[in-house]
Amino acid sequence: MKKLIFVLALMFLITSNALAQEFRATVNRDTVPEGETFLLSLDLTGAATNETPDLAELGRDFTIYSVANAYRTNIVNNTIEQSRQWNLVLMPKHSGNITIPAIKLDKFSTQPVTIKVVKAGEQISPQVPGQSGEPRFKISGTVDNRSPYVQQQVNYTLTLYDTGGLQGEEPMFMTADNSEWIIRNLGEPQISTQVINGRTIREIKFQYALFPQKSGELTVPSVKFNGFYLTKDSRRDPFSDVFGDDMFIAGFGLSDVFATQNPVVLTTEPIKINVRPAAEANNGNWWLPASKVELLAQFDPANPVFKAGEAVSRTIYLRASGVVDTQLPEIRFPEAAGLKQYPEKPQTQMKVENGKVVSLEKIVNTYLPQQAGELILPAISVNWFNVNSGRMEQATLPAQKIRVLPGAAAPTAAPSPAAEPELKAVPTQAAPISPAASSPEKLSDINIEKIETITPFYIYLLLGIAFAAGIMVSWLIMRAWGSRGSAKPSNYKKAVVSAAEAKDLRGLRDDLLGWAAERWQRDDVTSLKEVADLAQSPDFGIELEKLTEALYARSNTEWNPESFIKAFQKVNKMKIRKTNDDNPLPKLYKN
Repeated sequence: MKKLIFVLALMFLITSNALAQEFRATVNRDTVPEGETFLLSLDLTGAATNETPDLAELGRDFTIYSVANAYRTNIVNNTIEQSRQWNLVLMPKHSGNITIPAIKLDKFSTQPVTIKVVKAGEQISPQVPGQSGEPRFKISGTVDNRSPYVQQQVNYTLTLYDTGGLQGEEPMFMTADNSEWIIRNLGEPQISTQVINGRTIREIKFQYALFPQKSGELTVPSVKFNGFYLTKDSRRDPFSDVFGDDMFIAGFGLSDVFATQNPVVLTTEPIKINVRPAAEANNGNWWLPASKVELLAQFDPANPVFKAGEAVSRTIYLRASGVVDTQLPEIRFPEAAGLKQYPEKPQTQMKVENGKVVSLEKIVNTYLPQQAGELILPAISVNWFNVNSGRMEQATLPAQKIRVLPGAAAPTAAPSPAAEPELKAVPTQAAPISPAASSPEKLSDINIEKIETITPFYIYLLLGIAFAAGIMVSWLIMRAWGSRGSAKPSNYKKAVVSAAEAKDLRGLRDDLLGWAAERWQRDDVTSLKEVADLAQSPDFGIELEKLTEALYARSNTEWNPESFIKAFQKVNKMKIRKTNDDNPLPKLYKN
């Protein structure tokens, strides 16, 4: 009987211990808007292990932003109970019902958990955050023309809708192929607000000019926004009951200081457009699809007196709306009898006016009459395609008759032109030109005058000795300073490349953090996302996202080290951009 009781007691203890051991998976919300994150907690109780959970299966449907773990030991009535917890910040890769698979740890396994991911691009909810799983943020992109001509400007409007304090940097187009698109920013974003059901919805609009470089069916690249919103963490806010949520210090709410940053990633849907080829009426001419083209001219001086053998400068401006500066043709100057011409190298610039990209080309041409009498300055013309009328047109500076007075013999080369006066427009045959509306910004020329003086020989000698002594002293100072300030070069760059080539992902992560801390003189770089924020390179940011996913994958076969090294070396060669540490708020937060 005693043996039976002993066996039953032993079995009871073993069963109780087994029942106390548990590995459980829970989520902080079961409905998640697309582009937002949620928390997956893995809790192991009643058991100890040095292993880590197998997270490889999560990479199929989720992006893992961070993994944190904690240990806990409880002693109750001389009984020791140990537990471990892993907290994962996850973002779904697509919408719909997604099942978090069973996650294995040692001999334990969790039960699958299903969440519902709703689309963020359909409708945003003005309800109080946390009361609904409906999206609080939305992104949309539209174009004003779905059938443009090749190289014609297409206006792209990107709109962010925000109900929960969205913050972040400017969105970026997900393309690096300049052979299909040239993209230009049209200025600062426009911010407006509206109130729905008592809650404020903020609209942030960005304007871009897109120039398709190929004809046929093209896809307007998607735009991606990386940002975050803050949620109050009552466990870290010791003043929540004292001051409430409306207490501000120097513009910051205390709830912002004791808050958690929740990542938000929003991506627009791609847009298909049909790009028409260069018009047949072009007849092999330079293709310039614009909404307006003008030719302007001015002499220097404004009313010159032409004399044989004396140079006169004339500045020609080509101004085109709706094209980038690289699309402007080179202005041609026809030959003229009795007249030599010396055109300088063209200069171009580009700006934005009333939502249009306006490009300007300036070229200075020096005329040198060879004989007295009447001469003709030949007409100058530029063919262009009017995208409004759909026809080829021509902007022209008409031919001009000049009278040349007798003067000195013609020199063999043209002198440098003098500084330009106020711009006066010369009418073209295409359309009347308004000087007030078309005057470009000046690109000033600098004249250098040569002055000859007679100096005694001994002064030259003393100056030469002083100059040589100055060079020697400067060289000695620079050498001493260089030897004092030089430091042993860092091997982080080499270590990053070596780790990438070896597919040592954990070592690569550590080397990247060290490289970023040294490059930007920051001792607080602790994550790859912070490295991406410092680098400010779309290509490198994408590679860092791929590296983050690969860190938690079962194998490294899908990760491409060559692509990563190429993006890293490109960033490493770039000049370091200065950041404004005095402004703690991101750009989108400014009203």
